[in-house]
Amino acid sequence: MYKILNTNYTNIPKEDEEQKALVNYLRKNGYFVFATNNENNTYQQNRKYAMIAEVKAKANGKVKGVSDLCVFTDDRIVFIELKRQRPILKSEKLGTPKNKPTKEQLDFIDEISLYNYATGFVAYGCDEAIEKFNKIVRLNTNMQNT
Repeated sequence: MYKILNTNYTNIPKEDEEQKALVNYLRKNGYFVFATNNENNTYQQNRKYAMIAEVKAKANGKVKGVSDLCVFTDDRIVFIELKRQRPILKSEKLGTPKNKPTKEQLDFIDEISLYNYATGFVAYGCDEAIEKFNKIVRLNTNMQNT
């Protein structure tokens, strides 16, 4: 698997490092995946232009809380909200996550999960995302075979 474990208990990989590893894993396993890139950092220096850009983006269909990745399987669309992995404590147990999903991100996952062909989840780190994703794929494969 793609272990990006925090072996010295302090150096947690950045979210984009985790996302690159996850995308690499999914593509190597034949899944079509894309990043939704729902953030607007274009005008960080100028608040006025940032507000204008945000209004325009919303008018063009931007939805707050859209998950980081969208993955297509044979029978499902899976949305993954990826967060930095939980800190690994010196006891080697997982600590409390520092970066929790926003209300909008949780609402988005709830909304898309109402459709029987879509699901979403929050994962802390690449390894947890791979584990949850594979569980969803196996569940759907088992349901089709019965």
